[in-house]
Amino acid sequence: MNGKRAAAYRASATVALFLAVLTGIEYFVAIDFPSTVVLLLLGLFKAVAVVNYFMHISRLWRQEGSH
Repeated sequence: MNGKRAAAYRASATVALFLAVLTGIEYFVAIDFPSTVVLLLLGLFKAVAVVNYFMHISRLWRQEGSH
């Protein structure tokens, strides 16, 4: 496996772990501290992570030819 592919797998696993941790935090917040605002903010953080990493939205603002 080449280095680029291994780095991509590591980054994907890190983002997936981050999302899993945030989901766990959301669960406990919903049980112990049912605040819509806190849950909305946690959901927003998760949405930003998904859009930026998995949907590659950051590529829209890069110049042509740059990586």
